[in-house]
Amino acid sequence: MKKILLLLCLGISFSIWSQPKQHNSYTVKDGDTLETIAKIFRVSPNDIKSLNPSLEKGLQKGMLLVIPGNEVSYFNKKQPTGFEIHTVKEGETLYGLAQKYSISQDDLRRYNIVLYKKELRKGQELTIPLYREAPKEITKGKEGLTKYIVKPGEGKWRIAQNYGISQETLEKLNPNMPNPLKEGTEIWVPAGKTGTPEIGNDNKSLVLYQVEKGEGFMSLERKFGLSQKELEKLNPELKDGIKLEAQIWIPKNNFMDYVATLGGVSQEGISNAVDANPKIRSGMHPANAKTISFVLPFRVNNIQAGNVADIKIKLQKEKITAIASDFYSGALIALDSLQKMGFSLTVNVYDSNGNPQGVKAILSSEALKNSQVIIGPFSPSAFNALSEGISTDNTAILAPLSNKNIELRPNVFQTVPTIEVQQNSMISFVNQKYPDANIVLLSDAKSKDMNEKLLSSFGRAKNVDNIQAVQKALVKEATNIVFVSSDDVVFLSDAIRILYNIAGISGKNKNYNIIMATLDKGDAYDHNSISNTQLSALKFTYPAANRYAGETNPFIRKYYKTYKISPSKYAFRGFDLTMDAVLRTSIEGNFIKEANIGETSYQENKFQYMKTSHRGGGYENQGVYILRYEDLQVNEIY
Repeated sequence: MKKILLLLCLGISFSIWSQPKQHNSYTVKDGDTLETIAKIFRVSPNDIKSLNPSLEKGLQKGMLLVIPGNEVSYFNKKQPTGFEIHTVKEGETLYGLAQKYSISQDDLRRYNIVLYKKELRKGQELTIPLYREAPKEITKGKEGLTKYIVKPGEGKWRIAQNYGISQETLEKLNPNMPNPLKEGTEIWVPAGKTGTPEIGNDNKSLVLYQVEKGEGFMSLERKFGLSQKELEKLNPELKDGIKLEAQIWIPKNNFMDYVATLGGVSQEGISNAVDANPKIRSGMHPANAKTISFVLPFRVNNIQAGNVADIKIKLQKEKITAIASDFYSGALIALDSLQKMGFSLTVNVYDSNGNPQGVKAILSSEALKNSQVIIGPFSPSAFNALSEGISTDNTAILAPLSNKNIELRPNVFQTVPTIEVQQNSMISFVNQKYPDANIVLLSDAKSKDMNEKLLSSFGRAKNVDNIQAVQKALVKEATNIVFVSSDDVVFLSDAIRILYNIAGISGKNKNYNIIMATLDKGDAYDHNSISNTQLSALKFTYPAANRYAGETNPFIRKYYKTYKISPSKYAFRGFDLTMDAVLRTSIEGNFIKEANIGETSYQENKFQYMKTSHRGGGYENQGVYILRYEDLQVNEIY
């Protein structure tokens, strides 16, 4: 966790593509100016200057420049024709400046990256991009051609192959095309083509895979189960050999079989979610999922740069920053896995600062409002402020951690099951699996309300006033389910010990078949005076919003390899929620429309949404695990 947090403190980008981008490099050519280079990479000249102090001596041919990476996911499809410097005056706002120069607020942020992290201040110099409308004869298009926007990782050769032309022809159609191509660049391609090869009527939809360094036909066959001949049929250009970082078409089913074996994407993660839910399996289309935004309480304004010791002290105080960092680190693993599955996502990340005021400060962002899915903020007050400001049915807003005080507007999803939902799931489980069980209720004085709920749910239940009287309520020939309701360590310790002794588990002959259960497993069960050995012997059973993934989980291995630490429950949550959000959205491009596809289950969390007409029309997650202590392990039994 500490390494991740330190990155945040030192200025980690909050608006990125589906995986972190490094800075680009560029070698200056004849005729280059700082402005022309800035236009190519869609950054401001000042941003380039800030990373290249040597520019104080002037721009020279052959000079290697460091170019800012894609810190922001938004871009204007038009390249600016030039730039203007504006000095901020008293009372000026982003909105006012955007109106003055006929550009968007996102354009202002794009060319002045500091605005993503800090407010305007008087005297600040801003780079203003200037755009010129294209001549009418060009905006009408060229006969037989259509505009195409370059996707991340695409090159000239791959685009030419997809549209059935040579690279030379593509270059003739686009004489000013940059080399190498940059994502977001607009180019001309033949009209009436899809950019995807024809593969007959065998229902094998395709995904685009980028060949890794050193991969050959044998390694691709081991990975995807496709022979060289089959690969060449889908990708005729492979007959000339596999080029470095080439992009090739792979049948989706073969690709999904491979994805299930990836580190960080276990059989119980992606594979189960896809295999167990037929609608995702058959209906997933990566191209439908385009934009996802995270609004998380990083609170980086509260952690200023300084020496490492001071930063660590501040981080210890900022617990919510640690949780946000863990959550987002898990989300990044999911985004990386999704990219390997053929997804090309625009990912926006915003700092909510942990309060409604921080949320209101970002509500004007067009990129945020146009997101298909928004995950966050954490706190109910900040979350409700966001959902109040974005109410479109094209944007699903997911509450990632809270199951209380969430205003369930029609586009809102409460992703953590409520305590009531968890308790009702446990009651339903017992009624279905143990219809003839002898139900015994035991509680302390503070938990009488829980007993009343159990009595109303199990009409045949026997209520016991004290621990010593439990044995009289048990039946030797039956399965005895003893519900214990308490969060008092002493009471629980005594109850567990007495039930263990009554059952006769430690002796040669078992006296009673006892299953200990509860509707609410509180913190008291984690006290060191509670015997896990005795709980395992009593098959302690309870409901939970999440399960334990296990020490050998592939996600843990991938996470440790990436961050050199083990993932917390918040990292698991970030992975699972991000994965589910994108996969559901990929079916039709709208998360809300796919709310009722049924249950999906990943590393430690499951999701099954139900519309709640009585609470504002939003959705609650009904996905609950029933867990049991067995052989000193916690296992999912339902």
